[in-house]
Amino acid sequence: MCLTTRFGPAWVLAAGLLFAVPVNAGESILKRPIDPFDYSYCGGQPVYPVIGINFATFCGPRNQVALGRRGELMWTFPSADGQAAHAQGRRKLNELELKRLSLLAEVTQFSDPTFADVAGVNYQMGVDFQGRQYKRLHAVLTDNYTPANELFRAMLALVPDKPLMPACAQTAKFYSPTVLPDKREPLAELPRMGYVSVGP
Repeated sequence: MCLTTRFGPAWVLAAGLLFAVPVNAGESILKRPIDPFDYSYCGGQPVYPVIGINFATFCGPRNQVALGRRGELMWTFPSADGQAAHAQGRRKLNELELKRLSLLAEVTQFSDPTFADVAGVNYQMGVDFQGRQYKRLHAVLTDNYTPANELFRAMLALVPDKPLMPACAQTAKFYSPTVLPDKREPLAELPRMGYVSVGP
């Protein structure tokens, strides 16, 4: 049985019928108070938004970091040539970390991406709150504040490893980090010039 709440009435699905119940009734069912930051429960456990991010420089391989629904952060950072794993791992986040990411994801879901004139790093982000419309955006990482940039940086700050981000002699304003570097436009052999920092 799963109980979903959004700062108001809770809904319980039982015997194939949907019944409205007050939040205090949900508390007795779950044997614990409902925290408004924990957007839903399933089996009495809090369920957090799923957040997935793919990011890369124009000449670099795809890096991935994701938050799972049970509050586990996972990451895979390839070597600069994309042929092997530079770093990968997972860790369970604490309640404070999860609440902060949930709030940032909430704001990101209602924002639009912004683009810079040039792009060292492009990222594609997905934010999935259970029972809501899925948010997908493609953006350029800049020093300017945007909700998506803030969420991206907050997730990277929780990863103990650092991605290897090759800096490129040329770049493009808009490219997909999920496409292999040799397939990105314009097709060219781009020499690397050091590394780009994306961590805190």
